[in-house]
Amino acid sequence: MAAIAARTATATATCKPVGAAQGWHDGLMAMPSELIALARELGSAVEGKPENVPDALPRLSEILASETEPQVVAEAVNALGRAGDEQAAQLILNHVRIDHPNADVRLAIAMAVPNGVDRDSACREAVIEALITLSRDDNSDVRNWACFGLGNIEASSSAAKDALAARITDSHDTTRCEALLALAKTGDPRVLPALQQRFSGDFDDLFRLEAQAAAELADPELYPMLVRMSQAWAGDDDDFTPELAFAMSRCHPEARAQARSVERELVARVNALLAAQGLTVRAVGTYPHTALTLHGTQDLTTSVILDEIWDDEQNPSAYPLERTAQAVARWSLEDWPG
Repeated sequence: MAAIAARTATATATCKPVGAAQGWHDGLMAMPSELIALARELGSAVEGKPENVPDALPRLSEILASETEPQVVAEAVNALGRAGDEQAAQLILNHVRIDHPNADVRLAIAMAVPNGVDRDSACREAVIEALITLSRDDNSDVRNWACFGLGNIEASSSAAKDALAARITDSHDTTRCEALLALAKTGDPRVLPALQQRFSGDFDDLFRLEAQAAAELADPELYPMLVRMSQAWAGDDDDFTPELAFAMSRCHPEARAQARSVERELVARVNALLAAQGLTVRAVGTYPHTALTLHGTQDLTTSVILDEIWDDEQNPSAYPLERTAQAVARWSLEDWPG
């Protein structure tokens, strides 16, 4: 999961005893500035340092349980987001109203709660529900981060998709594009007409996120438009160039057939490697979001979902089959509960 934007904080290698806010920790009133400094210090301590999370979370939880000043609450939420831990996400949901009256607090929630949440997290559904609510916020930055969060944790429920679809005509361009990208990851058909409308207009006002959404959707109906776009920008070499090339490769009319062939061969190679261990894999989903599920050969009802076959840089015409098969077989043996 992507980390939230870093905030100014004092670097620290380990969680230290409360410094400026020692009086607050002893049950006395502390100044908001002291609590803000403490929250930033704790946020710095946990970012990229999971060993510090168990010590920091109770302190940040205590701040949220006892303080109401919006900037203090926002900084504590930001710090919890930097932990990248599902327990931190749950603490935010436990202590802070999603409809908090302060926009900075709501923004902090939208930025923080997806971090550390994966498909098996106990709080996943509650996080998705919170992000759906925040995607309707009056503040465009909150809507933007909520849509980004829904995409980042790959929310694909009907409610999540409907919430994203409601934002693909948002007046705020970044929100609209994040919603398009997140919805495209689910394969929702409502993305296609929205992209067709954008790609049939002026190429000069397109966004990289729209090209990324086209790559995620991988619909061949977009290919002729992407070719015209490429021709119009012939000779350009900027940040958009590789995004466009990748979208074209994903949307190529032959890409899906090539992908099916690659997926069949990958499954066959992985199963050959796992046969002696009594394990087998199956492909589920559709290109470019096909994933592998791992099963015991004697009990196909028990499964482990492995990663998707196609990452952000792979396309069917140049897929590293043998290297990927070896890696999947190794991960399968590590992940299988038996």
